[in-house]
Amino acid sequence: MMKVVLDIETIQAPREEWARLAGKLPSSGESEPADAGYDLFTAGAADAQRHAEDEQYAKSAFDGTFSQIVCIGLLEFSDQLEPRGSVAWYGGDERELLRQFWSRLAQNRPSLFITHNGLGFDLPFIKKRSIIHQVKPSLDVNLAKFRTEPVYDTMAIWSNWDTRGWVKLDVLARALNVETKSGSGAQVAEMWGKGQGLELARYCLQDTYVTYACYCRMNFRQPLSSEVVLLQPELLNVD
Repeated sequence: MMKVVLDIETIQAPREEWARLAGKLPSSGESEPADAGYDLFTAGAADAQRHAEDEQYAKSAFDGTFSQIVCIGLLEFSDQLEPRGSVAWYGGDERELLRQFWSRLAQNRPSLFITHNGLGFDLPFIKKRSIIHQVKPSLDVNLAKFRTEPVYDTMAIWSNWDTRGWVKLDVLARALNVETKSGSGAQVAEMWGKGQGLELARYCLQDTYVTYACYCRMNFRQPLSSEVVLLQPELLNVD
């Protein structure tokens, strides 16, 4: 049996594509000035609607209905947490990325998925995108909460399933004295926009390492160094 550590990187859909999927009418543009028969009440309602849509669009970044996976990072371990490999798929062909991901899982049939917010984000996101692209998962991952198997979610377990205690991965890493990553998730869109897919894949794998190390600390184990765990990673471009 194997254990895997999982992380994904996503990009938000363009505003026009989000509007199409959400069934929003195209914007009518800027409001007319007051001296041209301008209706302040109508203008106020239009501004409020635009503000509401801005908020809806911002939230859509975390929803697999609208946004896209551009990288999946996976660390593979034996049941005794001996490193067995590391791989990251990256690129713009999301369907092929998902196909290769599920094919890999079909080979190793992991008994445990270790994630940070995987129950609330990564795994449901992968499931939605797989359905959209009609890529059938090679195994059924039980996403039930309030348990530690088959998904060990470090964020949820650290907070004892209380959302008020949820912390970001880098915060948890510093609290547990874990070698943490450089940069932040906000850089993903920037890296992707610059065509830095390979750098994005390395960034994603660093996230998986930090998650693995936090998992070890939370279970009173000494994590191996990132040099050992991430030795000779497979970085697979699926463009």
